[in-house]
Amino acid sequence: MPLMDVIYPQGALAEAAKGELLETLWSTCLRWEAVPETAATASIAWVYLDERPAGSISVGGAQLSQNIYRVHVRVMSGFMDQSRIAGMVDDLTKAILRADGGSGDGSGPRVFCIVEEVPSGTWGVDGAVWDSVATARAVGADPARISAMERAIAKSPRIDVAASRIAEPAL
Repeated sequence: MPLMDVIYPQGALAEAAKGELLETLWSTCLRWEAVPETAATASIAWVYLDERPAGSISVGGAQLSQNIYRVHVRVMSGFMDQSRIAGMVDDLTKAILRADGGSGDGSGPRVFCIVEEVPSGTWGVDGAVWDSVATARAVGADPARISAMERAIAKSPRIDVAASRIAEPAL
């Protein structure tokens, strides 16, 4: 269940390219998360294409000499391992550069991709908090994978400290 923001300079992508990215980026992420593509999982795989005025983006303080893209993908913890992250980053980068259609000017990187794993129990949808294990069950993940998630979370749970248990600072 990715939540993805793609930020790029205005005019970098043609309308058809935007449509192609909106149709493919979400399913690329689901595939790398090993989540079945269903109507239910599609409904929670969101992609935002966020154009910014070209003059509001710089590289090293200089105006852009080529189109650049920042991709920020948030996924729920437990759905990715390092090889899945690497595959997803590679596929997303290729899709964006294909949609861009240009080769760049060779002056530096064109696509920065940040994959952020959101801790179990900190992902909220329509006012309800979702945790990794319940979500994996709901989307039909492999039972062995669900068991592995349960073990991992048991070893490294979130640290909850109720505010009422924190001493008020002396003034």
